[in-house]
Amino acid sequence: MFSTRFSAFVGALILAPCVATAAPMIFSAAGSDAASIQAEVDAFRDALGALNPNEPENFKGGRRQIDWDGAPDIVSDPNPFPGDFFNRNFAPLARGIEFRPSENPKAGAPEQIAKGFQLSSTEASGEPVRFGFEKELDVFSPERLFAPTGGTIFDVVFFDPADQKTPAATRGLGIVFTNVSEVEDEKTKEKTTDAMVNFFLKGQDIGTDHPAFSVNAEASGPGGLSFIGVLFDEPTIVGATVQAGYIPFDTAKSGAGVVAMDDFIFGEPTVAAVPVPASALLLGSALFGGAAFARRRRRQAA
Repeated sequence: MFSTRFSAFVGALILAPCVATAAPMIFSAAGSDAASIQAEVDAFRDALGALNPNEPENFKGGRRQIDWDGAPDIVSDPNPFPGDFFNRNFAPLARGIEFRPSENPKAGAPEQIAKGFQLSSTEASGEPVRFGFEKELDVFSPERLFAPTGGTIFDVVFFDPADQKTPAATRGLGIVFTNVSEVEDEKTKEKTTDAMVNFFLKGQDIGTDHPAFSVNAEASGPGGLSFIGVLFDEPTIVGATVQAGYIPFDTAKSGAGVVAMDDFIFGEPTVAAVPVPASALLLGSALFGGAAFARRRRRQAA
């Protein structure tokens, strides 16, 4: 996956000339339960601003979020979850976000790419909760979880909530993961984790380009929770490719190595500028201050 390479080369950030050069702020935490990451999640929410109504209209600033828990059983395990479920033209589904199997040939081998998505069941449904892995997977906001099926790599893209068609950008994206493990990078032999978010910025094409930079979630240990959030001063993020572990839950024989997600928190999607030509500037690692970027809790990365 391209993100493995960029985890070691995170200092090189591709920015279009129209993008502010201020480096993002990174929010990161991990622990055995929801309380372990609550303060970091709250800080990220506060930095984005107030929660906006889930209406098909535009708001200045603020945030939107998904906790999955209000979704009906018809789009939950054992049924598939439609990736455009939260990009509709009516409340409360007007969030301006879609989930898609990655089409970027650099994202990973075909067998690694997600084929679809699923939400875990509730106890009231009678289906196994947390995809049948109650000991290994935990929830941040009870009681549903989200996970890709058929693979573990997928894209997150943003749209104007008012028309659901126009590509948009956001100031920040934060994701809660569960059951993140420490692993060894096959190429560098360095310690990393099996949950990573690859960010694409204004002027980039998530379908063809390398990501601008990548950030790993911290290891939580079995059954724990991890949070990673990236925040810019202005709407800059146009999409992200997520790697949620290496073993799809729907083919796993046990919960070991399975990674699922809970809350997605993101800034109000704002209509993105027209992409610039491929001659966009390549800014060197000085922009980020090298190693200071890597997984620092709410620390300015410049």
